[in-house]
Amino acid sequence: MTELQAYWPDAPYLEDYDVEGLLTSARVQCEEYAPALDEAAVVPENWRLAQAMQARALYRSALAGDNNQIGAEGFTVTVFPMDWVVRNLLRPKKGRLSVR
Repeated sequence: MTELQAYWPDAPYLEDYDVEGLLTSARVQCEEYAPALDEAAVVPENWRLAQAMQARALYRSALAGDNNQIGAEGFTVTVFPMDWVVRNLLRPKKGRLSVR
């Protein structure tokens, strides 16, 4: 199983879409949002997951069209440009311990 299939199992079956183009676009978006890495730094695994998730979101956006929703009437799901889950993978929030 390739790394892509681990993150996006349906990718090989999306014959009508340029999966490579979706991944490239998602990478650009993720790199712009994520904090800068040193030249020698290894890309964190959560950033790879974020790229795959963003590529899937771009794919769903293409399916949704102008109304930004996918699904039968009454059972629609709204798609967003960059999901909060993807953003949190790229820039995790610092946890704060609180005691009540």
